[in-house]
Amino acid sequence: MKPKILITDDEVHLEGVMHDLRVVADVVRSDNNREETLIKAAKNVDIVIVSCFTTISARVLDKAKKLKAVIKYGVGVDNIDLAAATHNGVLVVNCPEYGSDTIAEHAFALIICLAKKLVQIDKRMRKKAWIWPSPELMGIDLAGKTVGLIGFGRIGQALARKIDGFGMKIIAYDPYAGDALKKTPTVESVSLDTLLETADVVSIHCILTPETQNLIGVHELRKMKKTAFLVDVSRGAIIDENALLEALKENWIAGAGLDVFAHEPLPPGHPLLEMDNVVLSPHFAWYTREAHARLETEALQRALEILKGRMPQNIINSQVAAIKESGNARFI
Repeated sequence: MKPKILITDDEVHLEGVMHDLRVVADVVRSDNNREETLIKAAKNVDIVIVSCFTTISARVLDKAKKLKAVIKYGVGVDNIDLAAATHNGVLVVNCPEYGSDTIAEHAFALIICLAKKLVQIDKRMRKKAWIWPSPELMGIDLAGKTVGLIGFGRIGQALARKIDGFGMKIIAYDPYAGDALKKTPTVESVSLDTLLETADVVSIHCILTPETQNLIGVHELRKMKKTAFLVDVSRGAIIDENALLEALKENWIAGAGLDVFAHEPLPPGHPLLEMDNVVLSPHFAWYTREAHARLETEALQRALEILKGRMPQNIINSQVAAIKESGNARFI
């Protein structure tokens, strides 16, 4: 009997590698991503492949007695109960290689749209066919401005490389990226307060953890320049959304470019949808033809490694490797 792989939701697109997956495993999809449905669906599966829109809870992990691994179709694993996975000897792996440049490009696109007011101009052009210069549509130059990167991992570093050619100064805050910052002389390491007070653009690239949840709140937004933009392509919960709404309404900052939100999908009628000083995209920063193909391949490789009994790349809960040595982990 073939091992079994559960795909939790429609946001996991594996059509390009589905034939290869089906050669080695029976592949099924969950009817929906509610917890009770997942508990039943994961009962006899070897691998779960999950997007950021589905929660893999302790209850799901406790009941999935055959489960060897959860593969995150993407980077962030904040929707997976890591403690419960580790307790149950279940590997959690992610796919971090596929989209660093892709997501960095999207962040830079948001920065340019904000600086040049492209969304407002486009809307007016479509209504009137032609518009004339007016103060509320005047953009800014990026050359000579300062970009502050909160988080200097793969995506933050990729964005720094792109910004470097635009004549902009780059500063970064990341208490865990000392070596990477030391190796990047074009980026100055600063405190969070200094970054917020200095940057003309604040771009978020840290992962969501208890430490970073609501990292940007009223206090932090008040520290930013009134002319500054805030960009987030990481996780919406890193920003206190109520504080951001107030900041945008009261013009504490000039605007925001957001690809992620505290609650996704963004509900109809959300206040952000009515704001002219915001550029929005629906968690699409990763979504290009090339990145999509790389992500499919990366997820396939992780699945093949696990099914062959090999230790896969990009393990998040490294404690399970120690469990493997004792012979208790499920993937042996």
